[in-house]
Amino acid sequence: MTIIFDFGGVLVKLDKQRCIDAFEKLGFNLTPFIGTYAQAGILSRIERGEAEISEFCEEIRKVSGLPLKDSDICEAWASFLTEVPHERIEMLRRIRKNYPLCVLSNTNEIHWGLAENKYFVQPGERIEDLFSHVFLSYKMGVEKPEKEIFERVINTLQQPADSLLFLDDSEENCKAARKSGLRSLIAPADGSWMNYFDEEGKLKPEFEAKSMEV
Repeated sequence: MTIIFDFGGVLVKLDKQRCIDAFEKLGFNLTPFIGTYAQAGILSRIERGEAEISEFCEEIRKVSGLPLKDSDICEAWASFLTEVPHERIEMLRRIRKNYPLCVLSNTNEIHWGLAENKYFVQPGERIEDLFSHVFLSYKMGVEKPEKEIFERVINTLQQPADSLLFLDDSEENCKAARKSGLRSLIAPADGSWMNYFDEEGKLKPEFEAKSMEV
């Protein structure tokens, strides 16, 4: 079995209001564009890889009518992410001893940059030491819950779909994964998904059975 984790909300903690407040301080109302599980407008475009970060910043300036610096805009957008709790990292390390781990995330260059350079690495380590494959919407040009993204994960891993377990905090995304043949479990943003695994990082039998429910 290969276990595939969502990034935002499951591994990294999110604070949507903090991000909205950060943009508010810049004079920009982010509320119509930002969501918990998916984004809209220019935020969706950067998460699909349809716009560069420079275009994102220019769009924010255009809509706000303010001469904002790229660095201030990027910092405000980065504030959506807060931390990956140490206990989640330790659990991933235990799980990794038993199963290959992957990430499948609707994300963007700024947020994933934090993952690569801050959240998942220690001195001398790389993110590849923890995850065997990383599937990112902004690099793939497609987002969850679209069927194509799950099909591409299956094709890349070259494993039977029912040998892949997908954990996400969105029921819609989990349903889409199941429709593509994957196993799936809702992974609450409070980190209680860690209870699906025993102290050695092995999936408990009751949750393995639950993951196969349609």
